[in-house]
Amino acid sequence: MSRLRLSLLLLASLAAACGGTPENLAHESELATREDAVTIPAQGTASTLDFGNWNIEWFGSTFSGPTNESLQLSNVRDVISGADLDIWGLEEVVSTTSFDSLKSQLPGYAGFLANDATVTSGASYYSSSEQKVGILYKTSVASVLSARIILTANDYDFAGRPPLEVKLRVTLNGHTEDIVVIVLHAKAFKDTTSWQRRANASAALKSYLDSTYPTAKVMVFGDWNDDLDTSITSGKASPYQNLVSDSADYTFPTKALSDAHIATTTSYPDAIDHQLVTNELEASYVSGSVQAYRVDSYISNYSTTTTDHFPVLSRFTW
Repeated sequence: MSRLRLSLLLLASLAAACGGTPENLAHESELATREDAVTIPAQGTASTLDFGNWNIEWFGSTFSGPTNESLQLSNVRDVISGADLDIWGLEEVVSTTSFDSLKSQLPGYAGFLANDATVTSGASYYSSSEQKVGILYKTSVASVLSARIILTANDYDFAGRPPLEVKLRVTLNGHTEDIVVIVLHAKAFKDTTSWQRRANASAALKSYLDSTYPTAKVMVFGDWNDDLDTSITSGKASPYQNLVSDSADYTFPTKALSDAHIATTTSYPDAIDHQLVTNELEASYVSGSVQAYRVDSYISNYSTTTTDHFPVLSRFTW
């Protein structure tokens, strides 16, 4: 008897016992024991607080982005699982179902999207069919204290995607402390109107941080859709120059990527995915740890199967 026929008979017997079909059981078995899972080298460490932000292009969408949704999901899962970071900020998540499936395949992680019922004002600004920001975190390291949508008065400037703010209680190395993480996805495109909207959003963000968290440990990360040394808009300074210039209060670890002309996308030479930290958190930054993680070295046809952005990672002592 051939191995294939034997496998089908075994599946048929199992299906009869479980009330399912051989096809469904074969599919579930494939998901549970995928031999083609991509091995991604770990970048986080057990003793540091590790952050990552990643635009996962139209994740779960059936009308835009990568066309093989199951392959995109498995590649994203393999990157997050392999990189082994503590906290992720995600952008361009469309399907809540796909996000829930992703979480179910990431043991030890929890998370939610901006339109989740636990997010104050979330459903008012994010619908089920549009791009959403979200968060994933290791439950052994962090727990959620609160979550809300902020800067809603500048909804237009943020292209209808106002930031998601999550307060977390972090316990690591025997030390417990609260931090604030803000996930954003800024207005895209090079035209001057889009640049002005990013500049307006940056001014609103700085004013908010100045007044709300003058002494807190805050991480703002995501797809900022512009660079920090000079703008992607010809002849314009970075729309985030107001934050870059206030070095006493804020630091972009990702400024090192801009200065070195390291791209964070697959198609353009600029660094447009960034991390901003308050000086209280910057004091713990592990020098040189920021990187645009080139997982395209491990995933075939990365830009068409997974996303057009690279994950941006950093580490902090705790």
